[in-house]
Amino acid sequence: MKSKSNSTKSRKALWSFKSALVAAASSMVMTGAFAASIDGTTSVGIGGKLQSVDMNTHQVTVINARGAAEVFKVGDNVPNLDKIKPGTNVFGTTERAVRLTVLDSATLAATPSPDGNQTVASVASVDGRTVTLRDTQGAELTVQTNSPKAAATVVPGTRVLVDVVNPNELSTGKVLK
Repeated sequence: MKSKSNSTKSRKALWSFKSALVAAASSMVMTGAFAASIDGTTSVGIGGKLQSVDMNTHQVTVINARGAAEVFKVGDNVPNLDKIKPGTNVFGTTERAVRLTVLDSATLAATPSPDGNQTVASVASVDGRTVTLRDTQGAELTVQTNSPKAAATVVPGTRVLVDVVNPNELSTGKVLK
């Protein structure tokens, strides 16, 4: 009788060990799937003092609040662009390229960059290509991903590092790598 009891305990221990291995392997596969970055765009408000207008390319150079010059292409629907004088405060919206990098649960804290081009947020919702994020202050950011398959790899509650691509790289035609 004693050997039957030991045999049953051994089978239970082996089954528990196998279950733990399967769970660990599943966790590794999930982490690997989430390790990829998700590229997309978001609409952001911009503002600053107008430095110059190039009517040939329909671009304006704006000095932002940090004192950096940023170049933006302006739509053809902006009236009297040639009449706006340097030093005028201007405001608008533009599309910015972003990259979302999923943070694994082992990453206790990720530090946003001091220049504001990186921040940490949680996925609030996913709808097709649209991922809505919420930062630690409660502000929401909507990202249109480049791929619905990429968006489907995240679920609400997932923590991500949000990288805003340098706007100067966009004006030179560089792409995310």
